[in-house]
Formats: sequence, structure tokens, C-alpha cells
Amino acid sequence: MVKICLQCESTWAGGTVCEDCGGVLTDPFDTGAQWFPKHIWAYIRLQYGARRGMLLRVIALFMGPVVGGWFIRESLVSFSGVSLGLALSGSVGLGVLIWFCIHWIAGRAVRIWVLRRGQFNKKKFMIAMIKRIKQR
Repeated sequence: MVKICLQCESTWAGGTVCEDCGGVLTDPFDTGAQWFPKHIWAYIRLQYGARRGMLLRVIALFMGPVVGGWFIRESLVSFSGVSLGLALSGSVGLGVLIWFCIHWIAGRAVRIWVLRRGQFNKKKFMIAMIKRIKQR
């Protein structure tokens, strides 16, 4: 649970007292906390979006090897000879493909969850990126 200090506007992952300034931490989802500035809500969205992405990537780390291992097991039982080699390499490839797809989808989902449609100005972003490249 994210908590916010009203004095210094820093965010914390729980607790009752801010470690920076000693102020009282407030739960942003209380009834009286809806008046927080936009940048605080954006930061909260960023934290929850990143957390979702991390969870999906952990799922990918488990799903890829599990599916690949299951197909390897089935290949060892069902095939022999040259077809066994093809089935084993296909099983490993399938496990890697599942891992990659879930990992990629998690990255895209974080961008969607965090940078909600209409709140991300592409023109300003491109101008900032061009200025950054020119500074190098």
C-alpha cells in the first residue's frame, strides 16, 4: 500500500510517519485524500503499473520452462530417432517463445497502465528526445 506525506509529498510503501520530514503519512484512497496534485497520482500509477509488470514477468519466468518441460516430457514418450530431436528442439523453442511473449506483453502493459491514453503528449516527448540527442 502506498502512503503519501502531505508535507514533503514523498511516497512510502507503508508506515505511519515520513522518514524524510517526520510528517504523518496518508493513504491516498481515503475519502479525504482525493485532492492530491496530479503528479502524485501519476507517481502512484507508475508504482502500481511497475508492480503489475514485475508480477507478469515472474509468471513468464515460470510459464516458459514449465510449458517447455512438459512438451519435452511428452516428446520423450511419443517420438524416437530424428523426430525426437526435432520435437525436443521444438519444445525448447516453444518454452522460450512463451517466455518472450509474456515478457514482451508485460512491458507493453506497463506502458499502457502507466501512460494512460490521452495523458502522454507524444509531441512534447519527441521534442524532449531531440533536445536530449542534440546535447550529446
